Amino acid sequence: MTELKHTFCRVCEPSCALVAEVDNDRLIKLMPDRDHPVTRGFACHKGINFQAIHQDPDRLDVPLKRRNSKTEPGQFTEQSWDDSLADIAGQLQSIRERFGNDAIAAYVGNPTAFNALGSQAMMSFFTQLGMRRLFNSGTQDCSNKFAGAEAVFGTSTLHPIPDLARTRYALILGENPKVSHMSFVSMANPMAQLKQAKKNGATIRFVNPRRIESATAATGDVLQIKPDTDLYFLAALLHEIDRHVGFDRQVLAEHGKHVEGLRQFIAPYDAESVADVTGIDAASIVQTALDFARAESACVHMSTGVNMGRQGTLCYWLLQMLSFVTGNLDKPGGNLYSLGFYPAAKAGALKNPDPEALFFQTEHGELRTIRGALPGNLLPDLILNDSQPIKALIIIAGNPVLSMGGEQKIRAAFEQLELIIVLDLVRNASGEYADYLLPCADMLERPDINICGLGMQYEPYVQYTDAVVPPKAQRKPEWWILGKLEQAMGLHSLFDQTDNPDPFGRLNRMLGYAELSLEQLKSAPCQSVTLPPIPTGRFYCEWLQTEDKKVDCCPPLFAAAIEQAHQIFLELRAEPSDQLKLISLRTNYMQNSWYHNVSELKREHQLENPLHMAPQDAAERNLTEGQQVQVFNQWGRVTATIRLDDSLRPGTVAMTHGWGNQRTPGLRIAREYPGTNVNQLLPTGPGSFEKLSNQAHMTGIKITVEAL
Repeated sequence: MTELKHTFCRVCEPSCALVAEVDNDRLIKLMPDRDHPVTRGFACHKGINFQAIHQDPDRLDVPLKRRNSKTEPGQFTEQSWDDSLADIAGQLQSIRERFGNDAIAAYVGNPTAFNALGSQAMMSFFTQLGMRRLFNSGTQDCSNKFAGAEAVFGTSTLHPIPDLARTRYALILGENPKVSHMSFVSMANPMAQLKQAKKNGATIRFVNPRRIESATAATGDVLQIKPDTDLYFLAALLHEIDRHVGFDRQVLAEHGKHVEGLRQFIAPYDAESVADVTGIDAASIVQTALDFARAESACVHMSTGVNMGRQGTLCYWLLQMLSFVTGNLDKPGGNLYSLGFYPAAKAGALKNPDPEALFFQTEHGELRTIRGALPGNLLPDLILNDSQPIKALIIIAGNPVLSMGGEQKIRAAFEQLELIIVLDLVRNASGEYADYLLPCADMLERPDINICGLGMQYEPYVQYTDAVVPPKAQRKPEWWILGKLEQAMGLHSLFDQTDNPDPFGRLNRMLGYAELSLEQLKSAPCQSVTLPPIPTGRFYCEWLQTEDKKVDCCPPLFAAAIEQAHQIFLELRAEPSDQLKLISLRTNYMQNSWYHNVSELKREHQLENPLHMAPQDAAERNLTEGQQVQVFNQWGRVTATIRLDDSLRPGTVAMTHGWGNQRTPGLRIAREYPGTNVNQLLPTGPGSFEKLSNQAHMTGIKITVEAL
């Protein structure tokens, strides 16, 4: 019998509500939920096309065990869950006994952020194993924000979001909402929100090396900046605001500290001084500064196009300063903290505020962890070049072979590992090296709540979803797999007392903060409960987590990075005028490497990931549309096809990441249209990431292009 079930998407941060049409436990189709009180019938094609992933014939359905060497193409045989779990438990115990806890590491991918039960199960498993070598995809796209918020606000989980509904000026850097639907702000239909803001009288300015799809007559214009120079643009805005308008003295006196340190940093970066480096003329910089400072209200936001540069943490610092010193932090129309159903800002509070306590010495230099994670760019080094090397790696919903820089080095490292365990939906490029492939239930096959946007929701609400359909074949949710592994290893497990545990206990307690429960969510319309609107007036007294309840306008932790910033500015100023810089290009046909095996998205102009180049740059190099070229630098060399793109500012080239599946037989569509792994051109190893945040340097990469 056909029935409709309410659920929600877990591909990107808005978590848009969906309705699943199901017939006898089989998914017929996914549709936007037009009755949902917040997303109101909006869902992009990524959520709708998840049906193709759910029904992908290449999905993992049973546990698989490797039966040949990792240096050869993978050959696997089916094995029962009981035997697989027993084997894995025994091998992990053996490695711990022979080499210690540090010989076991984990890499956790992006989808785990959208998996409430899986996330808490991982914390339990890693903690009980005493694992300290943890890596995650955050150090490829957003760890700078955690580090920046921690230093400025005293907590890694306080990220004020733009109040577009009431703002009169919005500045958006390194973000393309039409394609990516925004990050670190959970907002359904962001383009509609931007258009409405414009209708309300707001001015919207995008800052990007491309004339992005989001910039239209109905939204706003683009200031086309040179890649990886955003820090100096933000510094110049602050410089010109302080010069012409002045910082908000009352706000600084009541809520700020180390203001002179901020002024000292921005002092050299007036609009005239940074114009050539940023590629934005001085008059435009000054006008932007004045418009922002004089607006009745103004908000600011940035995303991965800035995060992934060399100085993402300092950029996030100045972004917060732009809101704070103009009096727009915790002000209607400015930047606000969204409470949601639980005070995440308090949960991420820094335990030890001493900057010196954050770092520790290693063979690979002075390091720190960000929310428990080491730099992803050091993973292969800790396997290949360490006196106590990693021997076993657990990969959960991740694909480091194609998502991090240095593919060849990662492949060589994975061949050396004694044990690789992969929990995933498919056998991706990283899964080809697995000793055990464990089939996971997808988002339609497991219960969940929309926890990803907690603390960053534009319209706060909480939604529950049951499994829309039962897991096919022998697929299991991550919490079940890890709980069973804990049990097999003699660790504390949810399964100790019963074979049917309730994994929602902790989440139910969190819901209690908002006087809610799972049962209330289950019985609510659309299984969703809307929460009070974002409050103002509580930021400094309740959500700010510094010891003295002051916003740190120039954290002492930043001293070395600030000195380095001045040096980088001189280097940028001395660069040759014809230097090409590579940025990542997001499209509607890929979501990292998630959608590479979806045949419906392999359309005429989406069968590969060409090198997008400005016509002027191509002409200067005698290159033409469709021509094969070599793209290279000190880190690697790839072959690509030229696509002329007049949306790029000259000097900028762009490629989409997530491609490169020539050696991935487990994904037949992806292997048929493999494309090029542009991440082969990215730096890796010591020095390839921002020390403050472990964020990998992944945009604004120097490259050379020559005819093949």
